[in-house]
Amino acid sequence: MAIKTILALADGGNGTAATLQSAVAVARRFGADLDVLHVRADVETMVPVIGEGMSGAMVEQMMGAMAQTVESRAAKARAAYQQVCAAADVKTVWRESTGRETDIVASAGRLTDLIIIGRPSAETETPLGATLDAALFDTGRPVLVAPAASPPTIGSRVIVAWNGSAQAARVVSGAMAFLRQAGQVTVVTVGEIGRSPSATDLLAYLGRHEVRATHEALAADHAPVGATLLKHAKQSGADLLVMGAYGHSRLREMILGGATRDVLGVADVPLLMAH
Repeated sequence: MAIKTILALADGGNGTAATLQSAVAVARRFGADLDVLHVRADVETMVPVIGEGMSGAMVEQMMGAMAQTVESRAAKARAAYQQVCAAADVKTVWRESTGRETDIVASAGRLTDLIIIGRPSAETETPLGATLDAALFDTGRPVLVAPAASPPTIGSRVIVAWNGSAQAARVVSGAMAFLRQAGQVTVVTVGEIGRSPSATDLLAYLGRHEVRATHEALAADHAPVGATLLKHAKQSGADLLVMGAYGHSRLREMILGGATRDVLGVADVPLLMAH
């Protein structure tokens, strides 16, 4: 599928500018329109259940502090947008909404071709990110997780992590626009994948879509699969890792397989994911 519209989340954290730089680079690559979204938390819904020992003054003070944090994050997000996108040679639109970030991203993401989100961190979210959870599991769209530092290129040298699963097949479909433009595509398997279709089958499928790719089989040693993939990506100079998101969403907690969780936690290369 062609990439014509991109939704990038500007959360106002320290990585916002880098996320937007990655988003601009991808939008420029495909000639796509870029919508930048910032979600303001609703202070009224942020106040915890008030116990008998909390006075009205304490509640008011708490709400005031929360409102100040919300305003500060919104200002940082807007400043990053002005810094990165104002002079960019792509069509960009600033969007701002108030409410639950997970709900708003899930809704806004369904009618876009690609969602770009910064790698979750303790600064902005729970360790694996409820918003990333919503983007992956509630939109049906591919998600590009941008690293903390924007790389010089995205999608020139692509690694496709393949294990024959439905999730891997889905993300290959979502990555097709990148794969067609890439200068180098490598299908990587780790150990015996033990299921069909095989890497050879994937190479044939990609060939029908005019994508030339090679296969590299990595040994399954004592290191986790995710760490093996990231090490190979770094050694080969890849600027995009394509992999499925394995697991399921339950009660706004991301419950993922080991490889996905390991990669998300430490990746310094852009990740293109889908579930």
